[in-house]
Amino acid sequence: MKKLFTLLALAISFNMSAQTDNTFTGTGALASNSTGDFNTATGVAPLYNNTTGSFNTATGYLSLRSNIGGSYNTASGAESLYNNTTGNYNTASGFSSLRY
Repeated sequence: MKKLFTLLALAISFNMSAQTDNTFTGTGALASNSTGDFNTATGVAPLYNNTTGSFNTATGYLSLRSNIGGSYNTASGAESLYNNTTGNYNTASGFSSLRY
């Protein structure tokens, strides 16, 4: 039992140190994030594929969904900036804005 608790503590410690100050609410929000920091995701699957992108804000269904490493983006509205993968410093507001 002691070994199980030690392994669990190590796993929690590793995950906590891999990312800093991310905030997310909703099913699938920031689901793939590994080292991205200071991201905010609210809704169903915003920033779903984000792994290394930082300082992003995504609000709405599937907003910034395809983002992998893009940083400093703001997407507000369903599917806004949906196909952005590595672009930086974008702002999209409204349904499907800057989707392609």
